[in-house]
Amino acid sequence: MKLRLMATEEEAAELVERLRQVVTVVEASEPYPNRRGESTLVRVYVEVRL
Repeated sequence: MKLRLMATEEEAAELVERLRQVVTVVEASEPYPNRRGESTLVRVYVEVRL
């Protein structure tokens, strides 16, 4: 399963760590800045296995 997280960098890092506690995280990308305007959000792409 592939997920796209959109959050602050800190929130995204916290969520990836929480996901690791309940599913197998196969891969998590580095944070990419959102492209629109002056957004403080980043995108993180995560692949997991249930």
